[in-house]
Amino acid sequence: MSELGVIRGRWSAVCLQAAAVSAASGVALGIWGWRAVEHGPAFRFLWWNLLLAWVPWLLSVPVMLGRRWLSVLLVPVWLAFFPNAPYLVTDFIHLRPRPPAPLSLDVLLLGSFALAGCVLGWLSLMNVHRALERSMPQRGAWAVVLGVLGASGFGVYLGRFLRWNSWDVVTEPGALLESAARALLQPAAVAYSVAFAGFIGAGYLALHAAQESRHPDAP
Repeated sequence: MSELGVIRGRWSAVCLQAAAVSAASGVALGIWGWRAVEHGPAFRFLWWNLLLAWVPWLLSVPVMLGRRWLSVLLVPVWLAFFPNAPYLVTDFIHLRPRPPAPLSLDVLLLGSFALAGCVLGWLSLMNVHRALERSMPQRGAWAVVLGVLGASGFGVYLGRFLRWNSWDVVTEPGALLESAARALLQPAAVAYSVAFAGFIGAGYLALHAAQESRHPDAP
């Protein structure tokens, strides 16, 4: 395939992804608006969490498009923000009866935001994975992906239970490292991190398999 064809293919993938993440986010925000009209506004924090979930996908786009000099700068930032996408799954911790709103409506609301976050996260990981496969052997790229999954599972733990944020990597690196080191000595923290990494990884593997199966007869 010519270089122009490659570029067009990558931009086509970006456009399809943009449609997918916009649709998932739009559905989530629409359900939030519907609930707000019917039963009053609640779960306002979901807007901020969804905004943070968009950051890793936005950062992954120039990486996937092949801007190598940008990749060196963006991938570390992407890795710091990546856990914010699947983090939306943990917002189910806020689920409780809020009459007169039906509990099932709040399940749907939180589930829609969790889905949007996962889609943003999985597609951003796919973009970085594609970029890695252009610069290293396939096994090496998968090894990096596994490392990212493990780090993201631990990152979600640090965010949900210890209340650290992505920008604390820059603003409070010493305190963050000390807190992370202590957490790694706790079996419960490690178990949660591994379980969540497995959750993210299973979803990504399904998405990757679906992508690969689009051209089963390709050499």
